[in-house]
Amino acid sequence: MRSNTFLSEVARKVTSGAALLLLITGSSITAGCNKKSIAETTPVGERQTGYVNENAQPESTGTNNGYFWSLYREGGSGSITFGNAGNFAISYSNVTDIVGGKGWNPGSARNIGYNVGALSGSYNFVGIYGWTTNPLIEYYVAEMGSVTGGTYINNVSSDGHSYSFYKQQRVNAPSIIGTATFWQYKDTWGGSSTGSNRSVNMTNHINNWRSRGGQGFGSYNYQILALEAWGNKSGYINATVW
Repeated sequence: MRSNTFLSEVARKVTSGAALLLLITGSSITAGCNKKSIAETTPVGERQTGYVNENAQPESTGTNNGYFWSLYREGGSGSITFGNAGNFAISYSNVTDIVGGKGWNPGSARNIGYNVGALSGSYNFVGIYGWTTNPLIEYYVAEMGSVTGGTYINNVSSDGHSYSFYKQQRVNAPSIIGTATFWQYKDTWGGSSTGSNRSVNMTNHINNWRSRGGQGFGSYNYQILALEAWGNKSGYINATVW
């Protein structure tokens, strides 16, 4: 997903099926990486991020108009297109999991502005999504939809909203460095709407993760305004980040 610490190409043999996972940094517009059936392994309301199978496909990243972008997909179909500055659109159909959007690499404790101009179909999450390394952490700030699961830690007040902070460990799951064990930090508000300029003060979230997350935070990797949908969903988003 970015000009990050990605391996330009990683091949990993999975003993349960001689599966091959390819993580490729590139600029193609469609993307993905398949895993085992969600219905078999996923708790209600939570995506599964492990169990690579033989249908693994490449992931796409790149830059556009001075912004970093990423698109990751498992199953179904999906594509990302770009407008001016931080604008992007993602269309997807019958995806096992898709997460993509536009932002920066590396991220920072910045104040992020965004506007979701259009959102249709079904989805799980729209908000700020990113990674750190040392330690390896996948993080979410849910402005629309939700990301929960794992252990509830506390509430975070930011930008006039109260976010619920959950923490969860993923074991042998796909990550920006290949299959790994890592922590997720997930802040959920979910009350945003389409057509309005909004902002996310990442300093408030990151300070709470550092002090209450238990694993610290790590060095910034990419950070994007993203949509994620899992569980054979289809839909469309057009949004702008700044």
